[in-house]
Parts: sequence; C-alpha cells; structure tokens
Amino acid sequence: MTSLDPGDSIVIAKSFTHMLNLANLAEEVQIAYRRRNKLKKGDFADENSATTESDIEETLRRLVVDLKKSPEEVFNALKNQTVDLVLTAHPTQSVRRSLLQKHARFVLYLIVVFCISVLVLSH
Repeated sequence: MTSLDPGDSIVIAKSFTHMLNLANLAEEVQIAYRRRNKLKKGDFADENSATTESDIEETLRRLVVDLKKSPEEVFNALKNQTVDLVLTAHPTQSVRRSLLQKHARFVLYLIVVFCISVLVLSH
C-alpha cells in the first residue's frame, strides 16, 4: 500500500469497505437462517433467548465430536488466546440512502439464492 499513489489507495480502501459490508450482509442472512432453523427444531430454551443465545456450545461440540479434538486441546487453545483493541466506525455512522437501498437489494438476492439452494439440496 505504501508504494501506491493516494488515488489508488483510496480506491483500494473503498473496495475493502464494500467487500466487508457485503460480507456482513451475507453473514446476517446466514445467521437469520440458522436462527430460524433452531427455532423450528426447538433448540433454544425459549424464543426470546434465540436472539442472544450463543453458538459457543455448537462450536465446542463440533471441535470435540466432529474434529476429534480433546477437551484439553480445546481448553489449551482457548486459554492462549489474546484480545487486541480494534477501532471501528461508530455504528451510527451516516450512510447514503442509495447505498442502504443497494444493501437491501443485495440481502434480498442473497435470501433468494440461499432459499433456492436449500430447496435444491433438500430434493
């Protein structure tokens, strides 16, 4: 990045911003789908906890059962984790209406594609 001229740096920074926004939108669609499936299966203690209940239990289960990691391996990996401060934009940052509309259309497209893929895979 240091060898780029300022104009190219701005283009690259904006590209990363758009990529991360789209990744966040895709993640929101996937989380909503998983939440809906868990609600249907009754995996939450109650519907109100569905929005806040963590998937840490599922992650730990997958590590131990699916990936054959011992509980000690998981514990040792977790206890060696570090936390770093990351500064991000404030959640109330202003976003142009046109960009919000594009994001909304993108989410709808993701939902349609996701639903079609689920239907195809289930038949």
